[in-house]
Amino acid sequence: MTDSTDDSEFKLIYELAKEKILFGEDLKRYIDDNKFIDGLQKLGRKINQELKFLKKVTKNRTLKKEHLQCSNLTHFSSLIDTLKTVENSQSVNKVFLLDDRKITVDIICDNGLTWMKVIARNPKSLSQIYMGNSGYGVRSIVDQALEYIECAKLYPCLFQTPKIVFVFANGIGSTLATKLEYYGIIVEGKRIDTYDIISDSDSEDENSILKNSLHSNSQDLSTQNTANIKKINLDVSAMLAYCCSVANGSAHLYDFDVPVLKQQAEWERQRPVKPILDNFFQDKKLYCCQTAKDSFENIVNTVGGPTEKNRAAEFLKRITVLPDDATYTDTIKDNEETTFKQVQFTSDKTLSVGGKIRQRSLKIFMFGDQIHAVTVTSNDGFVRAAKQQNINFVVFVHESRALTEQKEMTKAKPLQK
Repeated sequence: MTDSTDDSEFKLIYELAKEKILFGEDLKRYIDDNKFIDGLQKLGRKINQELKFLKKVTKNRTLKKEHLQCSNLTHFSSLIDTLKTVENSQSVNKVFLLDDRKITVDIICDNGLTWMKVIARNPKSLSQIYMGNSGYGVRSIVDQALEYIECAKLYPCLFQTPKIVFVFANGIGSTLATKLEYYGIIVEGKRIDTYDIISDSDSEDENSILKNSLHSNSQDLSTQNTANIKKINLDVSAMLAYCCSVANGSAHLYDFDVPVLKQQAEWERQRPVKPILDNFFQDKKLYCCQTAKDSFENIVNTVGGPTEKNRAAEFLKRITVLPDDATYTDTIKDNEETTFKQVQFTSDKTLSVGGKIRQRSLKIFMFGDQIHAVTVTSNDGFVRAAKQQNINFVVFVHESRALTEQKEMTKAKPLQK
């Protein structure tokens, strides 16, 4: 700590550090009493490293607020607090391999049938990361949830896929919690509306729409006078809407417990989306880029039901898949002579990635420009954000629909006629 630092400030930080150190010593005592749990001794060594560092910077008076803020003791504490509440704990910090990645499961309990992840970050930070307001490469809690789901399928226990529980020690935004539950994650922790994510229908990584999306404005975003354009670029959200169970009959069969799905089913009963898409697809050639195809297949394989997967496979047979960097000349072989009069994403224009402008969506929309096609999407959040940067993509915007077949057995009941 520098000589210019006020002594009173140092004393305050010193007292906080002292509390943190005592806190860490308590964690160590719990570990010493529960050595039979696999991985706890390794966790104890990590706590020792944290304590050793804090004691060192405190002793030589180089202690800073950042040292306390960045300490992992908060996470370790939340992990042990959670460990005390569960039964039949087997392991902590258990590492599994998923392709070439290591997935660390904080707690394995219930005789191996439950995987738990403990999150001690503040809910505001979790929401900001999900919305893209973070550094490059920072994964959102939804990204981590999808990894857990994929990994759990590879390591069954007693012939069952372990269920996954996410424990939010400091709470989580209500809508973000709903999104996790849609994928089958059990969410524990206080729901906080204050730090909810801003609603849009960006479906690049998942296939749900937030609870307060406004269907009435979607059509207003669609580009006018596109009848002469005979090429369609399909966004992931469009492919999901076309193949989902709720748009293929189940909206008239089920009443969903999940608010997002309940609202979408009601919209579908009022305004069926598939006839709208079929009408727009008529006499047109369907395209998508490789990124959109890969994302679509990943989502369907993760949360799609059996008939949704079959429907998706059949729909892909109708679509011409091209590389992300394909151009108009790559589609001339179709003998199309349409004129793309609203080329709006050119070399002298750029879109700033962040918030509702995500890199994957940007690739998909740019692909539509490159091949001179109308991009069909429910991602009205992206379209609006692009307009704010004075870039107007040629689009047909429809209401969003989610994959629902898996939820029909667990989160729905037969609709009373």
